[in-house]
Amino acid sequence: MLLLLGLLGPVAVTVVVAIQENGPLGVVTEPLSSDLVLDSIWKTLYLSLAVTVATWICAVLFTLAVAMSRPIVGKTLFGILFLTFWISLLVRTYGWALTLQPNGALDVIGQRLGLTDEGFGLFQTMPGLLPPMVHVMLPYMVLPIYAAIQSLDPAQVRAARSLGGSELFTLRKLILPSLKSGSWAGALLVFILSLGFYVTPAFLGGPGTQVLAMVIGLQFGRLENLGLTAALGTLLLVAVLGMYVVADRLFKISQQWDRA
Repeated sequence: MLLLLGLLGPVAVTVVVAIQENGPLGVVTEPLSSDLVLDSIWKTLYLSLAVTVATWICAVLFTLAVAMSRPIVGKTLFGILFLTFWISLLVRTYGWALTLQPNGALDVIGQRLGLTDEGFGLFQTMPGLLPPMVHVMLPYMVLPIYAAIQSLDPAQVRAARSLGGSELFTLRKLILPSLKSGSWAGALLVFILSLGFYVTPAFLGGPGTQVLAMVIGLQFGRLENLGLTAALGTLLLVAVLGMYVVADRLFKISQQWDRA
């Protein structure tokens, strides 16, 4: 009961404040009338989609490496991956800030290798947000994909190879299709988390990378515009719930998460 109250209480207060301050229709029309909000929505969708695709590619490669390696190697790889859960998100973000900032670690390595003369210029840019967010989201994508690959019968892989199937053919026709349900579950989870991600964009982003969570933080923390803040939070909540319901109906994602 206490857990339910803690989850639903703040949501209910946010929705009530949004309706009281803006009216039922104003919850939608008021935020969408702002150019700043509209621009942040497009940037949020773009960044979330890019992070989801990049995380899926990394997660598939990582999961295949774990599945095909010796047990001790697989356990070591998983340990390294989930070691990030024991390190504060703020600490990891500061680490990426030191890496991406001008004359930071990445620029120094690039200059010494002859890849760039003036640095990569990734700090406070959209491309610069991609590696840190993939680093944070990777475990959430790996878990459902790994659960899906565990259901693959190794005898099928051996049969495909014994019948003359190449590694690429086996991967394309047998392994990747078996990862479909896990991939959709992980993609939805990463995309939803990326929509509301705040810490990394706030610390590593700049004026040209204001995503929706940063606009909500600005409206609430500095401008104290509770009406617009509540409306944006309500719209984001409705969008996330709607995406989950549609995706669950189409791809049975909740069943895959139960297996994970």
